[in-house]
Amino acid sequence: MTDLTPRREATVGRLVEAAITQFAARGIDATSVEQLCDAAGFTRGAFYSNFTSKDDLCTAVIERYRDNVLASLSETIAELPPEADVKTVASTTLEHFLKVLAPSREMKVTLTEIRLRALRSPGLAAQLEQLSEETRPALVGFIESLAARMDVKFVLPTEHILTVFDALYSYEIQGYNKDSVRQLLTPLAISLISASGKPQ
Repeated sequence: MTDLTPRREATVGRLVEAAITQFAARGIDATSVEQLCDAAGFTRGAFYSNFTSKDDLCTAVIERYRDNVLASLSETIAELPPEADVKTVASTTLEHFLKVLAPSREMKVTLTEIRLRALRSPGLAAQLEQLSEETRPALVGFIESLAARMDVKFVLPTEHILTVFDALYSYEIQGYNKDSVRQLLTPLAISLISASGKPQ
């Protein structure tokens, strides 16, 4: 969204939080604007002064989610112990990454709801694709910073590595054999390393 005043940003934030709760409980289609506003403590006017539709609110949910993920990933890099070996860094980072990507059951359900809605709504799909393209350079930068932090090189281009983990995350967030996916991530990450100045 464009730059907001503090008051309007707070309003949008409460509507986004209400959307996460209500969409997870009822589904997007079954959740009315009135229910969203009641949950956020606003009237319909507050909704329509910030969004033209529930699709716009869905985009705001993803945008706020993206901002939280990127901020948390930056903190992860900063907090890694300098003496940690490659396996420890990889497993710690990936575990934190998964917690950030799906902080709650409600968030998981709402993300899935939004993805399903985007399949039926070309307008929403286009908005989410634009957000994804805007976010991708930051995620690539995170992977490259992590590689530099571990003093390693990868066997695949960073863009391809991001695609691999994005696919695994999409599989995991839908609840398919979650434990097996988590167990696979660290060995997979280590297998993608071609050279390291540190012990693995």
